[in-house]
Amino acid sequence: MMKIFAFFVSAVALLLAGCTEQGTTPAAATPLAAAQVKAPKCDVKDIQACSASRGGPACFSRCGVKPSERICRMTKLKSCLEAKGGSSCYAEHCNPDVFSGPFSPTGGAGLVKIQDRGYGYDTYGDLDMRHATPRTVSRIQELALRVYNKTGYKIYVGNLSNEVGGNNGRHIGHIGGVEVDIAVMGNTPMVKCFNIWESCYLRGASMVLADEVRKMGGATLIYFNDTHVQNRFPEFVYHAGGHDDHYHIRWYQE
Repeated sequence: MMKIFAFFVSAVALLLAGCTEQGTTPAAATPLAAAQVKAPKCDVKDIQACSASRGGPACFSRCGVKPSERICRMTKLKSCLEAKGGSSCYAEHCNPDVFSGPFSPTGGAGLVKIQDRGYGYDTYGDLDMRHATPRTVSRIQELALRVYNKTGYKIYVGNLSNEVGGNNGRHIGHIGGVEVDIAVMGNTPMVKCFNIWESCYLRGASMVLADEVRKMGGATLIYFNDTHVQNRFPEFVYHAGGHDDHYHIRWYQE
């Protein structure tokens, strides 16, 4: 009986040893399998395509970037991505608060027309109200870059001034090309967000916008009717009739 039991134990041991040895076969093939797995695609075109379709911070986070924490030097980042791609480009060319702080806008005489779209912004509203001083246009472009890189959402630029610096008689203010309307944060190519009372409105992104305007300097005030934003930035963001659906920013010219 003992001989039978010993034989049974030996047989089981040999069977387990065989299974263990066979179990190591997939592990031996792992390096080959890993070599066949391609690194995830991550480039500017991918982010822009995502932004064009739906917008939002997910368009950045898919590349291992947290927009709320990093600001990117876009020219160098684009060159790096075109040359080699990959998330290492973001580690090299995206750093906290690269563009946060005072901003010195490009000067120049007269009024210029802002481009219909650019990095981090698009336009809407009256086609003949797209003119501003070169400093104002430079500030809008810088603000768009900061807000987009921090939130993943574009700003939508509305009325400025007409080509002679007037307001067409249909607006209060907007004289001299130093004021701009910007739609409430929350708009994407797939979502139209009309005012602060809609669920699509993004208060956090709105805070970022107001904060960056303040950090850049040169702005005298913002009219915007979200009381939470007003309380966060007292004596800078004010209530005004008709400003539930857009921010009205007034800059001065140094």
